[in-house]
Amino acid sequence: MTLRPFTIDDAPIILSWIKDKTAFRKWSADRYPAYPPKPEDMVEQYESDAIFPFTAIDDEGKVVGHIMLRYPDSSKTVIRFGFIIVDDNLRGKGYGKQMLQLAIQKAQQEFGAKKITLGVFDNNPSAFHCYESVSFKVIGTDSYLIDGEEWTGKEMEMSSIT
Repeated sequence: MTLRPFTIDDAPIILSWIKDKTAFRKWSADRYPAYPPKPEDMVEQYESDAIFPFTAIDDEGKVVGHIMLRYPDSSKTVIRFGFIIVDDNLRGKGYGKQMLQLAIQKAQQEFGAKKITLGVFDNNPSAFHCYESVSFKVIGTDSYLIDGEEWTGKEMEMSSIT
């Protein structure tokens, strides 16, 4: 697997993995104004010089996952992961863990991250366990209003990066 820069041509494939509004909100929280999103909506999310979206491809060049890295503040010492998703037909087979390991390596080596953070909703236990498997630790909890419902989530961090 490799990570390459995301292009709009990847968007229809990635968005096809989101089968319903709940899955969509688990993936995007409240970042998108409407469901279902269009490829142009996805591109709009990445219009910043502090956001770096990547597409995971397998050894045959097939799109298998997506992850976004961003600098959440001007210090450029923290990278925040977001919009993490793997092809729904490939979940549970190690693709998510492999994609995260590549993103962690990229964050450290190419972006100079001293700390990596992400958030995960409590109603997404498979994602939570995947993040734990690559050494993310819970550092806090929060609640969010998602489509009129209160969702709880965990803030996770990987620090002391060498």
